[in-house]
Amino acid sequence: MKKVLITGGAGRLGVIVCQAFLDNGYWVRVLDLDTSQNRRNLKKLKPRERVEVFWGDITQPPLMAPALSGVDAVVHMAAILPPAADKHPELAHKVNVDGTRNLIDLIKTLPQRLPLVFTSSVAVFGCYPELREPLCPEKTPPRPVDVYGKTKLEAENLIRESGIDFVILRLTATMYLDFTLTDIKRMFSAPPETPVEFCHPKDAATAIVNAVRDFDKVKGNTFVISGGPGQRMSYGEMVGAILGLMGLPLPPREKFSREPFYLHWYDTAKAQALLLFQQHSFSDYLRDLSRAISRKYGPGFLGFMRLFVSPVLGKVIVQFF
Repeated sequence: MKKVLITGGAGRLGVIVCQAFLDNGYWVRVLDLDTSQNRRNLKKLKPRERVEVFWGDITQPPLMAPALSGVDAVVHMAAILPPAADKHPELAHKVNVDGTRNLIDLIKTLPQRLPLVFTSSVAVFGCYPELREPLCPEKTPPRPVDVYGKTKLEAENLIRESGIDFVILRLTATMYLDFTLTDIKRMFSAPPETPVEFCHPKDAATAIVNAVRDFDKVKGNTFVISGGPGQRMSYGEMVGAILGLMGLPLPPREKFSREPFYLHWYDTAKAQALLLFQQHSFSDYLRDLSRAISRKYGPGFLGFMRLFVSPVLGKVIVQFF
């Protein structure tokens, strides 16, 4: 049974990826920061007997080295994400770039060639509001505009130039089922007309698992991991559908940013042909989100919001977002 090391495996997408590997028969070793939230996240994983946890920091190589011993592949997900990356650019560079360099240097010291799957981001493309065709790694030059995108691109280049075996997966922005206050605040960070291609977090996890499983078939490639042509919509349509679960109207245009955002539609034909990950739709996500809300607030919560609260207070509520 193979063992995979997942840096950042205790994060929100990380635990979904860890569970996907467990469901596919792998042993999982997590390298992440020792925080109370990370400990709570990892308690969700099953079966626990196939999970190892190494508390450590990728900016400190002596803490990382033991985690690489005896694994068959590495999935490198640890990163400083937006909005923290923009608020703390030096930390973002230290983790996203220098941390990646530390991992590469350690992998190069190993006696065997260790496969590396790196989760990058579509943020490396930057903003292409003038383009109506899907973005493609082979055709669309990267021109990142924010700290996160710039550090991810720098990390990509380090990996390509390192001589190690790799595959790079540029993940689209992921919507989760456990909305936080930060998620709500960032929900209006893109203009409503921005093209969006939804990808279910379970599908992103499947792409990562299949990249490890079929590594020899995909190594050396850079793929975009997104939902495919059937999951294309505008950002306003996506936000409106999510708020619509509670009967809430789409906030007025002035609530949304007017600055171009790095989301777009993507050419995922090659990625899908090799990784076979596009299995869920935006409708599946809305159903899953409805169930998650009902579990958290009670089975009658959504109905109460739609029938009683939103018709009277809906326009007022969205003004506070």
